[in-house]
Amino acid sequence: MERNIPSLLLFHLVLFVIPAPLCSAYSKVVYIPEPMTWMAAQNYCRTHYTDLVTIGNPIDIFRLTKYEGWIGLHNGSDGVWRWSGRDEQATFSNWNKGEPGNDESCAFTRNSLWQGDKCSHNHAFLCMYDQVILVQEHKTWEEALEHCRELQVVDSTEYDLVSLPEATDILIDSETKWLHRFEAWVGLHFLAGDWLWVSGEEVTRSNLPQCPVEQQYCGAIVYDMFYTQWKIINCTEERNFFCSRKP
Repeated sequence: MERNIPSLLLFHLVLFVIPAPLCSAYSKVVYIPEPMTWMAAQNYCRTHYTDLVTIGNPIDIFRLTKYEGWIGLHNGSDGVWRWSGRDEQATFSNWNKGEPGNDESCAFTRNSLWQGDKCSHNHAFLCMYDQVILVQEHKTWEEALEHCRELQVVDSTEYDLVSLPEATDILIDSETKWLHRFEAWVGLHFLAGDWLWVSGEEVTRSNLPQCPVEQQYCGAIVYDMFYTQWKIINCTEERNFFCSRKP
């Protein structure tokens, strides 16, 4: 997907939304460092992704500590603070002391705390893309890839194993249900001497083995409540997996 903004820095955040027996909907969050007004940021997110990010609990806050920028929280015409993405009243907040001010109708995050500001001011911002699904079935990497691509039969939308090409990928469980450690396949694999994403996006990670151990040619995310990390494992092992809707 092309971007018009220079020096685009991405990180991917997977955000729990809806529980289900075999699959759960997630969002991938992208950090845009180019300063914009809140309305311009909202428009950019809605054009290229889904919307400005919604933050649901203290674990989300912990994961976002080092990022500063607009979030989807704004003060509506009824005086109620709402999230842009779902137009829902905010039931969780993390305001800094004395915030927001009376003339401040938009919120940004800084050092884990929310600040109010005039919506006409410029900040970096965080977008979310809510078309990522965690499938809670144990399959090999090839079976997971096939499963994702067959989801098109269900809703006429093309899916693939998720590609997270940047070096700062994070998992966040917004409803704090995933407090245990688990591993899940992503669309990273070693083929013909190179690491590739199934989406065709460039692999930028420098810590991947250039000569992997035999059969350890597939990538997974290891998730814990406080961190995520990458793991290269045997493609025939069985794991849960992330599917992503194709743009």
